[in-house]
Amino acid sequence: MKSQIKSISDTEQELELCLETSEFQPELDKQYRDAQKKANLKGFRQGKAPISIIKRLLGGQIQTQVVEKLASENFEKISKDKNIKIIGQARISDFKLDENQSLTIYLSFEVQPEFDLKPYDTYEFKKINYQITDDDVEKELKGLLRNYAEISVVDEPATKTDVVVASLQKCDEQGIAIVGENLENQTFNLEYLKDDSPFFSALVDSKKGDERRVVVEDENPETKETTKTHYNVIVQEVKQVSLPEFNDDYADKLSQGKLKTTAEFKEDLKNQIESHYAKKSDEDLFDSIADKFTEDNVFPLPLSLVDSYENLLVENAKKQVGGKFPAGFDEYKFRHDIRPNAEKHARWMLIRSKLAEQNDITIEEDDIKAYAEKEAAMVGLDAETYMQQLTSSEYLPYITDSLLRDKVLDHIKNTSAIVEESQDLPK
Repeated sequence: MKSQIKSISDTEQELELCLETSEFQPELDKQYRDAQKKANLKGFRQGKAPISIIKRLLGGQIQTQVVEKLASENFEKISKDKNIKIIGQARISDFKLDENQSLTIYLSFEVQPEFDLKPYDTYEFKKINYQITDDDVEKELKGLLRNYAEISVVDEPATKTDVVVASLQKCDEQGIAIVGENLENQTFNLEYLKDDSPFFSALVDSKKGDERRVVVEDENPETKETTKTHYNVIVQEVKQVSLPEFNDDYADKLSQGKLKTTAEFKEDLKNQIESHYAKKSDEDLFDSIADKFTEDNVFPLPLSLVDSYENLLVENAKKQVGGKFPAGFDEYKFRHDIRPNAEKHARWMLIRSKLAEQNDITIEEDDIKAYAEKEAAMVGLDAETYMQQLTSSEYLPYITDSLLRDKVLDHIKNTSAIVEESQDLPK
């Protein structure tokens, strides 16, 4: 067998496989005989149809099957021998077969692009340490108690803690209603709106029957152009929310019997908030690291890799809305809008791979075992059973990539400057 690899672009290559008669004809003859045994053709007993008829009727299909089988076997061996970093799957673009003479197969495939990383030892990143105050705990506690609040309709003007139910009519700049663009019974929880929100400003101090004009400004992140949407808002109801007094009984109820006193509950709630924002701090740091590396290292991307991340983002979006997009949703436009994000994910994945390769960062069995023991303890599972699940063909690629990402990020944090800054919780 002879083989030759030709570069089509920075991320595309073509493999030409030339097989001699002894390397393909025995398999082809075997497939012909197998098809002959199974063939049930009119005028012949099963398995007795001449090979010439089998070739005439099924020859093209059988040849394609043989070519696919030989292409797969040989491509796998060649890619390992030549250390080809393949992205996605190779596909047969063409083949030329002369029985008892020669077989030439052409395979097209994408590869990881060759690139050099920009020096990153002078990089500096900011890590936010969020400060949790008693007021933050009280605010979170109020949110939990709202599930047990008494809600009553009032005639008084809405306060900052009330709920306003209103109808919205989209209109033009002159206030003329746009037909078909109206929404009834829209609920606005004023306590959770920002003070500078146009809806908060319009609805606080409003009463039933009041009419307000609201203008919402949106900036296009790509063009930086600002668009304005006008609404006529009519207040339908003002609801007053009365929270119950937080006592030991509610501490027991909200914690499902795990915590017995208000002090225990507040301490546990504070720990949960701290854990949440510690995770957010790490995620924000990781995002800023990914942003910096992807901005400084620009190189051609394999289209199939970008497509896979785009599909992943689409599927995640569908899950968030119940498994499928609503009727009339423009998925084509959505894909266009998220394409830059998919490209960023693809670029960052290749950069992580390069960082791991350059710094001999690998994932060993002990790494997966340590992860399994930690996670199993958190969810109350047997560590050995959990380990078997993680090393299955379904989970192993995901776990390996996740652990490798963490190791790469640890390497970056150890070689770059991380400036820590304390901040209050975002409003």
